[in-house]
Amino acid sequence: MNLVSIGTMIRISAALLVMLAVSAPAWATDNPAGYYIKNTQTLEQDVEGEGYAMVYQKVNTKTLQFKNYMHGSGSMDAAILLSSNQSASSTRLQDQNTLAFGASVTTRNSDISFVEQNEMTYSPMAMVYGTGWYERNPIIYNSKLKERTEAKNYDGSACSGDSLGVSMLHQIEYASAFKKDIAVKLKNEEKSSGHSSSPKDGLSSTSMRIEEEVIEGAVHVGQILTKLDSKQHGWKNPLVEIDENYHGTFRIKKEMEISTDCRGSKPREDWLSCCFGGYEGIHEDDKMWGEKEVFDSTCRDEAWGKTWEDKSKAQYCKEC
Repeated sequence: MNLVSIGTMIRISAALLVMLAVSAPAWATDNPAGYYIKNTQTLEQDVEGEGYAMVYQKVNTKTLQFKNYMHGSGSMDAAILLSSNQSASSTRLQDQNTLAFGASVTTRNSDISFVEQNEMTYSPMAMVYGTGWYERNPIIYNSKLKERTEAKNYDGSACSGDSLGVSMLHQIEYASAFKKDIAVKLKNEEKSSGHSSSPKDGLSSTSMRIEEEVIEGAVHVGQILTKLDSKQHGWKNPLVEIDENYHGTFRIKKEMEISTDCRGSKPREDWLSCCFGGYEGIHEDDKMWGEKEVFDSTCRDEAWGKTWEDKSKAQYCKEC
């Protein structure tokens, strides 16, 4: 390898590091470019031909983001499936012992799915637009191949108090040809109710699967898992950081996934749990009176005072 090639690789690597630093998000729990609208979106696409192509695809939900960009001249044979969903539903909890309905539980779902099979070969393309001078001077497209796929999860824990950000990136640049299969899945599910001080339960998953052959090109693969605290953590001190760069002709197979499954605090004890679960089953912190005070009516006397003078119906009566 000559010095010119080494210098070129150093400049490219430095540019990639700068790009990673600049694109590293000052994450918030919600996606800054997304918001909640109940919707379902699908895209099915199959393209085959020769010429110049440029594709830009971007999908946001409240907590997720997906981007896919491609351009190049030559031949192309590509199939794409892209779908997303945001939904919310509410149900009321029912106690299995008393069959009484309690507080409602709200479930919020957000997911994005992307699958692509793409085979491209670079070549300059000359195209004629119009007649006369335009016919004698065709426009020449001479663009090497590039494709960049990026997935971000701004709520990678889906739990209150544990805000995690996940970012995955795959990019091909300056390629003479490539044959690629890629799949991206993003999902957040959150359940909340009024039964606890930390009422959120949730699961979150971010994954990217790549299988490809790249000819005479540059490949970059990156992954970050970090706390959503730009002052102490963020991209400066991530929990997981993967930065891979390949220049030349490579076959690459890779699977990346980060997932969490978390539970909020358990529901508070029902204030009448002694009636069907046993007095001894109540936590000590929830016992306002001891066993004796409960069953000799001390607690009732304090609550009712003189409004209940008749003690003959007491549950525990020494004179009875």
